[in-house]
Amino acid sequence: MPETQKTSFPMLPIKHWWALRDRFKASIPGVVSPSYIAATLNMQEQSARANVILPLRMLGLIDDENRTNQELAIAWRDDKKYAEACEEMAAHVYPRELAEAVPDPASNRDAAERWFANATGSGARAVKRMAALYAVLAKPDLSSPPADKENSKASRSRAPSSSRSSGRRKRDAQTPGVSQSGRGDAPGIAINLQIHISSDATPDQIDAIFASMAKHIYKN
Repeated sequence: MPETQKTSFPMLPIKHWWALRDRFKASIPGVVSPSYIAATLNMQEQSARANVILPLRMLGLIDDENRTNQELAIAWRDDKKYAEACEEMAAHVYPRELAEAVPDPASNRDAAERWFANATGSGARAVKRMAALYAVLAKPDLSSPPADKENSKASRSRAPSSSRSSGRRKRDAQTPGVSQSGRGDAPGIAINLQIHISSDATPDQIDAIFASMAKHIYKN
């Protein structure tokens, strides 16, 4: 595209990018109307018009009358032609200066955000959305969509917490330093126990915990 001054760039949410591509795989619409987007993405038509229709026009997937660019849409939904379609959209909407300044936005997102901030004067939220879509278009990758990567990262971050909680419950249930040989005629021993039981434990599991403690503390 000609290197002209731009005041804004597409900010299509990445989750919508993949959801629409999946829908286009099933059937490419002749017209992508706000009502079509609202039904497909489960959103209000006003939001669809501002957050999806406008970016699709800027990318060249639809024209000013919302008619689908069939040739580009067919390439976009085809796994083998996906990268080619992304390159065409990127060339259509981004100046060469951006590609030269930030050729790999996936690994240098800060630089991409700075470029968009300087070029558009937009706020941080808008700049992040512009950079996120640019990263998808500049480095087409179908092996693991960004949404899947984020979900995997979240799962990994939650796993250690669960393990630590499990280990903590096991340690708390052990009561170190308590004699298991005491009888009724032995000197009295004061025992202060702290028991941490998961909120999703069943009544049977709770009974089993106390039964086990009684067996070991008051063993005859």
